[in-house]
Formats: sequence, C-alpha cells, structure tokens
Amino acid sequence: MTRIFRAITGSCVRLTLGLLVLALPSLCQNAAEVTHLRDQPFQTRLASGATLRLRLHDGNFRILGDSGDKLSVRADGKSLAQAGNIRVRLVRAGDVVDLKLSHVPKNELQVTIGVPASTNLYTRMRGGDLTVEGIAGNKDLRLTGGDLTIQVPRPEDYGHVHLSVRFGDISGSQFGDPKGWLGNSVQRDGRGEYRLDAHVFAGDLILKP
Repeated sequence: MTRIFRAITGSCVRLTLGLLVLALPSLCQNAAEVTHLRDQPFQTRLASGATLRLRLHDGNFRILGDSGDKLSVRADGKSLAQAGNIRVRLVRAGDVVDLKLSHVPKNELQVTIGVPASTNLYTRMRGGDLTVEGIAGNKDLRLTGGDLTIQVPRPEDYGHVHLSVRFGDISGSQFGDPKGWLGNSVQRDGRGEYRLDAHVFAGDLILKP
C-alpha cells in the first residue's frame, strides 16, 4: 500500500512540475519591466475598453487617448538625459493592466502615456501635475498634491460624477458650480454611461472642454 501511495504521489508531483514548466512562458509574457525610456519609448498592446491602473510618484504626466490599440510611454524635456533612471513596470491580468512608473525626474521632464481612447482609467499619484486628454472611458483619479487637468468635451457622456478638492479650487462649469466652504466639490448623477471620480487633496482640479 505504501509503495502504491508513493508511486501516485511521485506521479502527481511530476505532473504538477510539468504543468508549471508549460505555464511559465505565458506567465512571463504578462509582466515586463523597462528602464531605457531615454533611448526609445515603451510600447505594448492595450485592447480597447481595457482598464489601466496607473501608480505614479512625483512628476509631470500627461495621459493621452488616441484611436490606436497601443499603450505607450515616452519622455520629453530638458532633463531627458535622466530618463534612463525611469522604471516602467507592467503587469497584465485579463483585461486589466497595472502600470507603475518610478524614479521619474521631477523637473523639466514630461512623461506622456498614450492609451486607446476608450480606456477605463484608474490613477493614483502622489505629487506634481497630471493631465488627462482624449479619453472617453471611466475615470477614477486621485492626486495628493498638485494640479489635475481633465478634458471633458462631452459632459452628457457621464452618469455619476464626483469631483473634490480639499485645499484648492475646481474650475470648469461642465457639471455645475462647485460648492463648499473649505475646499470645493461637485456631485451629479446623469444619464451617461461613464463614471468620473476625481479628487485632489492640495492643488487645483481643472476641467477643460
């Protein structure tokens, strides 16, 4: 009986190891890290309607939507020589992509992240300036300190809207006038298909057409 048990156990272990070996290539394809933005932009495929979760530290970032099916990251500015220190970490899980950028120079460098126009965007950023343009999907944006600029050409495309600034101002009348004695906030529930949640702790939130 013991010999039979050992034989079955050994077969199971070999089968498990075999499956892991076969799975490793696909696992590796779902994660990538790049550190050479100074020489060439980072680029990979991003399906239309996917969710991009961005985690950013300090810096000047622009997220730009276009008609393609690519996710790209490029750097421009006087401090481009320091872009070699930037680390781009990407992990895929189904239709969700996690992108983390670190070691970004704070001064005289802009990082542009290109995405499909219908991307659902989730962003957490510590400090600096963040601009979002040309994106029609859901947006969940948080900035601790700095200015957050969001392009909203069609306010009617949005259903639930919640905007707030703790210390600073909200400018733009697409969703009505901001209210609040300390800080400003805007809340609205419409008939559009997209959600817009954007919050700044200290700085300004700017809506542009």
